[in-house]
Amino acid sequence: MGSEYEDFLADLGREKRPTSPAAEAGIAFENMVCRFSRLATCKEPSPEEAAAMSFGQRLLGAAYQVKAMKPVEINGLPINLVGIADFIKAGIITDIKRVQRYEYGKYQFSAQHPMYLELWPEALRFDYLIWDGSYSYMEQYRRNDCESILDIGSRFLRYLEQAELMDIYQSKWKEKE
Repeated sequence: MGSEYEDFLADLGREKRPTSPAAEAGIAFENMVCRFSRLATCKEPSPEEAAAMSFGQRLLGAAYQVKAMKPVEINGLPINLVGIADFIKAGIITDIKRVQRYEYGKYQFSAQHPMYLELWPEALRFDYLIWDGSYSYMEQYRRNDCESILDIGSRFLRYLEQAELMDIYQSKWKEKE
């Protein structure tokens, strides 16, 4: 694996990389939660299945994999904000996380919940449902709990300018026609 900077450049350049085992475990867990949110059951669940069932029961009737896009202007640049919510139900956006280790506040400074709260202005809050292999956790964020994604985006674009990476960003992140 490369340095963080090299990884950032690969992400910025939209380079395809193999999915890590941790990411694959997260995808499998989210899919399991989705099955249980559709009334699937399991007679003798493993600990992972029990956690997924618990999350799934909470999300019964939720819309799954809901995509949204919103055109905005940040620092004079037209930007399309895009997101795919794992689940939306009754004004609550829920994201499923499968982690190796969890510490309270892990997602506090994530750009994900500010982005999704911008994309779904009618949403009341954003919940992370987290399972670490042993225990389940939840972090909740409301609009007033986080910085605007427009301010976060503004700082990011200024960084790209200062680091002379704006050309890479603009060439790789143009909207597909």
